[in-house]
Amino acid sequence: MKRIRVDEQSRFFLLVICIGLLAFNNGFYLFFPVAVIYVLLYQLQQPYKPGVFSLIALQHFLQIAAGVWLCNYLGKDINYNTSSRATAIIASSIGLCFLLGPIIYYQSKIPAQSRKSLFDCVRNFSTQKVMHLYIIAFFAASSLGSIAFLFGGLTQVIFSLVKVKWLLFLLFGYMSFLKKEKLNIFYLFVGLEFLNGFLGFFSDFKTVVYFLIVLIFSLIEKLEFKKVFAVAVIAVVLGFFSVVWTNIKGEYRAFLNGGTRTQAVNVERGEAIDKLVDLSGKVSNESLNGSIVEFLDRLQYTYHFAKTIDRMPAVLPFENGHNWLRSIEFTTTPRILNPNKGIYDATEKTRKYTGLRYSGRAQGASFSLGYFPDCYIDFGLYGMMGLLLILGMFYMYIYAYLLRNSSANMVFNYSVVGAFFLEFNALEMDSTYLLGRLFSTMVVFFLLIRFLFPWMINYISIKAEKHANSFLER
Repeated sequence: MKRIRVDEQSRFFLLVICIGLLAFNNGFYLFFPVAVIYVLLYQLQQPYKPGVFSLIALQHFLQIAAGVWLCNYLGKDINYNTSSRATAIIASSIGLCFLLGPIIYYQSKIPAQSRKSLFDCVRNFSTQKVMHLYIIAFFAASSLGSIAFLFGGLTQVIFSLVKVKWLLFLLFGYMSFLKKEKLNIFYLFVGLEFLNGFLGFFSDFKTVVYFLIVLIFSLIEKLEFKKVFAVAVIAVVLGFFSVVWTNIKGEYRAFLNGGTRTQAVNVERGEAIDKLVDLSGKVSNESLNGSIVEFLDRLQYTYHFAKTIDRMPAVLPFENGHNWLRSIEFTTTPRILNPNKGIYDATEKTRKYTGLRYSGRAQGASFSLGYFPDCYIDFGLYGMMGLLLILGMFYMYIYAYLLRNSSANMVFNYSVVGAFFLEFNALEMDSTYLLGRLFSTMVVFFLLIRFLFPWMINYISIKAEKHANSFLER
């Protein structure tokens, strides 16, 4: 099994950072998640294999470690506002290992790949045709996204179909890098996706960054010090950008919905861009301090877990599996078969198990518990690891199916895997939402594999293109 090679300078740099964390306040809780993510990424990301699970690991790590960063920024002890944050940090880090253990196992079973082997997979694909399909999918996805909530029960299916655009984005990216064709156009698409993300109410500009990271992870063979240092600088820049965005997004979203308190965009795109530029220029140093606290508080997702540990089993008994069973029942039972089926409200569960008084769906707000606490609710800390292992095995079997059955082309299948799984990168998804998205995406992708993907492969194949030309000539 091949590993990504790390030069001596990079190893020393990473080791110094890791050990140096012990010298800070709450040092052990800074050190432990970092040590875990080092080990996970080393085991998980192998040269020229899908990078989506490395992104999932990294995003989970950020949401675990941010709780400690917040405590240190405020100059507080790890348990200053809950007696169980330390437990939640350690348990979440260990739980991440159980979740990704099956993926690491399967990743090692995939035959070793090289840049040449991936190039051989895409050399008979037309970069031009993939680009055309992506452009069509870009506009189709924008239209579908704007009407998704109008169709009730089909909303989840529509959002799953939007993933076809990201499949084509990844495929075009792989081909651009491997064949060294149309790289400037690919970078243009990255910029357009990033800008377009600001123009929707939910401002999902982060999505294209995530997919770009997945693409880069998949093509890494060696880590050199200059690359590690460059990544560290980029991370600092992105962190600063995120703090600025946290500072302005409330006022920006209020402008987008015209003060209606709805999750809709009621202004022209040009006006939205002008407002964004104007707000960015008004950020002051004084306001950034509060934005850093707010950003870290929003990024971290161990507080709800800690508050749940505070209350269970001291106040509430463990559910012994009933919590996840309710989520399975809710997501697999059509409303037509159960007219009394309730409306999904993540905040309701969060209020119950944390004891925190949050506004809910009726007030236009949503506070999710997170699926790690969902596992704890049923069986406690030890049983939680078992549930996460089962979920990881479920991911592994889906991963294996997609990689083997999406097509006969490995790079196309990498793109399918990335488009399917990237959505599940967040720790804050509760079990009901996670299972709902997972089941609907499975159904949609099964149908895509049967009916759409064969046509796509045939269309973008250069052999198919030559065959069509010879037919026309006759």
